[in-house]
Amino acid sequence: MRREHFISKAAPALRVGGAILLAAGMVHLYADRVIFDAPSFAARAALSLGDPRVASYAAERIADEAVAQRRDLVAFRPLIVSSARAIVSSEAFRAGFRHAAQGAHAALFSQGVEKVALAVPDLGVLIRSALEHDPAIAERIPKRLRAGVSFQPTGRYARALMSVVKLGHRFRRNALLAIGGGVLLLFLGIALPRDRRQALLLGGAALATVALVLFFLPPLARTAITLSMRRPELRPVAAGVFDAFAGGLRTWALLLAGMGVVLASAASSFASHVEIEELATRTWRRLQQPARSFGGELLRAALLIGFGLLAALRPAVTLQTLMVVAGALVAFEGLRELFMLVPPRVQKVARQAEAAVGEARDKLEDWQGARTLGRYALVGAITLALIGTGVAFMGSREALPPAPAYTDTCNGDRSLCGKSVDQVVFPGAHNSMSSAQLGWMFPNQELASVSLLGYGIRSLLFDVHYGAPVGNTVRTEIQDEAVSRAKFEQAVGKEAVDAAMRIRSHLQGQPTGPREPYLCHGFCELGATPLVPMLEGVRDFLVAHPGEVLVFVIEDYVTPADIEAAFHASGLDRFVYRGPVTAPWPTLGELVARDERVLVFGENDAHGVPWYHPAFETFQETPYKFAAPDEFSCRPNRGGTSAPLFQINHWIETLPAPKPSNAAIVNAHDFLLKRARQCQKERGLLPNILAVDFALTGDVVGVADELNGLGARPAQAAAPAASPGP
Repeated sequence: MRREHFISKAAPALRVGGAILLAAGMVHLYADRVIFDAPSFAARAALSLGDPRVASYAAERIADEAVAQRRDLVAFRPLIVSSARAIVSSEAFRAGFRHAAQGAHAALFSQGVEKVALAVPDLGVLIRSALEHDPAIAERIPKRLRAGVSFQPTGRYARALMSVVKLGHRFRRNALLAIGGGVLLLFLGIALPRDRRQALLLGGAALATVALVLFFLPPLARTAITLSMRRPELRPVAAGVFDAFAGGLRTWALLLAGMGVVLASAASSFASHVEIEELATRTWRRLQQPARSFGGELLRAALLIGFGLLAALRPAVTLQTLMVVAGALVAFEGLRELFMLVPPRVQKVARQAEAAVGEARDKLEDWQGARTLGRYALVGAITLALIGTGVAFMGSREALPPAPAYTDTCNGDRSLCGKSVDQVVFPGAHNSMSSAQLGWMFPNQELASVSLLGYGIRSLLFDVHYGAPVGNTVRTEIQDEAVSRAKFEQAVGKEAVDAAMRIRSHLQGQPTGPREPYLCHGFCELGATPLVPMLEGVRDFLVAHPGEVLVFVIEDYVTPADIEAAFHASGLDRFVYRGPVTAPWPTLGELVARDERVLVFGENDAHGVPWYHPAFETFQETPYKFAAPDEFSCRPNRGGTSAPLFQINHWIETLPAPKPSNAAIVNAHDFLLKRARQCQKERGLLPNILAVDFALTGDVVGVADELNGLGARPAQAAAPAASPGP
């Protein structure tokens, strides 16, 4: 007797405690997926930019930063704000913002950190691009503009929430333990009482009630947090950010409430009378009658006053509350009717079995037991199927609000995102720095490196030498003129070297600038461009095009340390690929997600810099000196036949001056495609780089597309961020 009395007292507490613990575990699991995971956190932060309140605030801060760096821009502030609003919703801005948010995430969950700064780099590039219709204003925008915002919870509720979030992060692995504990307590609260059907009904009701409280908790928490903030202008921003992170929690709460409704309706379907009406009648009578104690009466009065004030001050919220409760009750009744369809079917089968067998009356009880067992089994199966569907949905991506991707495409097409680097063809420009656009002697390309990117070129092959400006010309810094002359004659021909030496002999006086790396083809006297500005142009291109992956092959005559310094000075080093150059290769989508979108290789000395890799330990290639189209071959050259990637060199050597007329022949679609496929067959590797002279002549981009399994794409126009510079 005492045992039954104890169980009758403990079972309700077990059911309610289990429901609360189960809901708390699910909140913890939701936080683990949305907040505690750095990429998911960054994706939600980027999602908040779609909220007009957040976007407007971000645009205002961008304009403030621009005016702070260039005070004369104050007259154009409204125009800058308008452009910034468009930028904030752009793919390029969100990509940079997500990476900044990942850095802020690490700081947010560091011990002892109270203030988090989030800065988005390269905003100047994006604003200048947005203002390209007004070049005069665009030129005034600082290229290195960075907008940032510092976050520090100031309100009581905001600080409390941050403390809870940090505590949850410390114990993030305990979410499943809490869910398991909640399920166990709920099971005990249902299994221990003698009337298990009634216990199941009450357990489902407890779970649904706790879940509905959880459903209304996010908007209440958001209101408390925003009202506690000292700066009113930040309140709508905080609300927008909160919604981006907590929006999916309400879906989870409804699913949890649905599970409770399923359990309750399954139990109710075995009753001989309708219980929902009786429950509603008892509840209404309890509200009308005085409570049995002063505390109970006080609680009843507080609930009635609170609901009345809510209805008066927030009618929309009140209506939503009533509709959710009404929907839960309707679903309960509908599921109950569904479950009540099962017993008649089972009874019919049992009666047919009785008649067919024709056994004695004393066997009837056995059939009745089987009938009852069948009813429980079928109702239980339907219940488990419905709850299992809900659990499966909660584990899927569809259960969370969709977060914006970095980009929908990689190198211009969605299908390439799933391909690894060794499965992709990159159309390339040989001696990409040697440009007719920049007035070089004996150029190999129509346009310079950065401009070529705007036309679909994704692999840049270029040379780097030391040079020093003397007047308006750059003089090559060489240690041994005789040795260098012989080497450069091999590269550019005797006629080009003679021309360079004549120019060199006329250079008088001391250098007018420092010795530094230049883009030169052999002698800088034939044409030279500082390395850092070219790398800055590439960085600007990548900022404006977050789905593009590039490959650099550098014929280097400078130290790896100076290459590293140039990448750092240009800001391009934050985009370099820092992983291994061996199988398994990352996919383009993975490189885009990590923002490691430049693979860098050096031909001569690439040691000592972690992301700078020896070219011909990674690439095998074809020969590169052919005097006529019929001389092309696919024989191994540098890199032997063991390197994992493959480069096809495809141009006619006519030293010192490459001829566009030759490029028109060998870069033609059918000619180039035929050779690429022949080399692929002979070497057993997909050509990862198709390197050509005069890359805008012929169809190297189209051939690369075809080898990549893509259809014909329209010719790309020059990219806005790819200035016609180096």
